[in-house]
Amino acid sequence: MPARHRSSPVVLLIRWGVPALLVLGGVVLLIMSGGHLSGVQDNAQESNVFVSTSLDRDSVLSAAGVGLIVMAAIVVLLGWLLRLNASERGDRDKEDAAREHLRRTGHWPDEE
Repeated sequence: MPARHRSSPVVLLIRWGVPALLVLGGVVLLIMSGGHLSGVQDNAQESNVFVSTSLDRDSVLSAAGVGLIVMAAIVVLLGWLLRLNASERGDRDKEDAAREHLRRTGHWPDEE
């Protein structure tokens, strides 16, 4: 496993600070709405998509709160995927160098 290097404060702020602020904002909105979704219908007949339903303040706040929390999860997962891709880049470079060595010498570098 490769040695881990320390991230700069700006990278840490973006990696963990932005999602934390998004989650905090989402929780605040959910608390402000009381976790209330008044536009949700229990009866399938009443939830016809062609019938316009009015949205109240609590429904909009709770939907926005959930949206912010989902955005925080997306930021964390995209950051993880980018770090995973960057760590695999070195492995690909080593593999390419080993293949070049195999092409020149006829044997794999470990087999010398």
